[in-house]
Amino acid sequence: MFKSAGKFLLILFLLLGAIPVNAAEKEERVWQDEIAYYVVVDRFNNGNSRNDGNDLNFEDPTAYHGGDIEGITKKIEYIHEMGFTSIILSPIFNEENNAVEVKTMDEHAGTVEDVKKLVEAAHKLDMKLLLDYGEIEQNLTQSASWWIKETDVDGYYIEQADSIDVSVWNQFHKDLEELKKDFYLVGSIESKDENVFSSYLENGFDSILNQSFYEETASVFSNVDQSFQPITEIVTKSSPLLSTYVDNDRTVRFTRHAIENNQHPGVRLKMAFSYMYTIPGTPFVYYGSEIAVDGGEPPTNRPLMNFQSDEELIEYLGKLSVVRKTFPALTRGDYEVLYEKDGMIIFKRSYQDESLIVAINNTTETQKVKIPAAEIAKDNKLEGLLTGDTFEEENDEYEFIIDREIAEVYEIKEKTGLNIPFISVFIIVPTLFILFLVMAYRKGKQK
Repeated sequence: MFKSAGKFLLILFLLLGAIPVNAAEKEERVWQDEIAYYVVVDRFNNGNSRNDGNDLNFEDPTAYHGGDIEGITKKIEYIHEMGFTSIILSPIFNEENNAVEVKTMDEHAGTVEDVKKLVEAAHKLDMKLLLDYGEIEQNLTQSASWWIKETDVDGYYIEQADSIDVSVWNQFHKDLEELKKDFYLVGSIESKDENVFSSYLENGFDSILNQSFYEETASVFSNVDQSFQPITEIVTKSSPLLSTYVDNDRTVRFTRHAIENNQHPGVRLKMAFSYMYTIPGTPFVYYGSEIAVDGGEPPTNRPLMNFQSDEELIEYLGKLSVVRKTFPALTRGDYEVLYEKDGMIIFKRSYQDESLIVAINNTTETQKVKIPAAEIAKDNKLEGLLTGDTFEEENDEYEFIIDREIAEVYEIKEKTGLNIPFISVFIIVPTLFILFLVMAYRKGKQK
């Protein structure tokens, strides 16, 4: 009986959880809606020791460490529970005589069948799977088409895409689109010129990594009491189609910067991710950053993943992901700074009839900031989605009181009115549960 009651309660909570927070219509899924997780296959998880080979060496950062595709499939729930919607795999292709053969797998990574299984597992969770093409070769379209036909992968990540003329990518995109209409093409380029970024975005790329954002992030968030102005200028002038990151396969780990500043890496990453998940641009997270993995210049920035680490940062990323995916204003909205000074920032994200306020205190002291109601919303209250901090407008202004090294995302809500979801959860659900138990008890007596 109690097992049935548990199922009954679960269904009720799921139904109540389905009550829409906002009435924004479902739009076509684009890269801006994604939260990407880049996996270095060999360093993530060893799912099949039979493909380890004789050259496994944990002491050598250039040697194989045992990770494979099967290992990622076994850990896909781990990635999904953090809220990631896309997985990008590091190059898995075979290298023979210093040439990359993209139609055959590196034997350490596994088999093409393993990739198929990983794609199937990802799709069941409504996740996308992209392959890092690695070294670009001549038969680009032919080999990329082969992988889509064989495994149903959802796109490609291209390192240093500007090593090939942009017109080639335009045709590449057109050719692949005939095979899979909703595939993604994401990459990095060496140039920081906005015009160059635009040319690649206009010729087939869904997104390019925002290198300037990374460089300022490493400076602003790896320490406290740093002005947001440099990074805000970059966000303001950058296309919202770019992808943001705090470290990647070619950089020193963000954690190393924090350690060098005598700062706690976990707290610093919380602040960085809070900003990255709430500004325009698609979050692009390098494996292990969710546990504050340390590392210097490549290849020492690619240690073996540790799944026994502190889960506080992992859970925080999960919270941020839920908030980001719930409100279109965070994925498609504009960006308006309301206040910025010495490590404290308050900004507004708006899309259609929805607005959110984000406050980040990246300082060593509690901050009090007053914002005129006219810049937010008249006669409303702000309801916190991360810490639960809630307050109302008073005297035509909102007073933010944010503890040190804390971030909050506020939903703008009306002051008055019954909180139906709250009443449902704490009054209606217990009442229905009691009625269910009474009915079950009576039915049992009749039998």
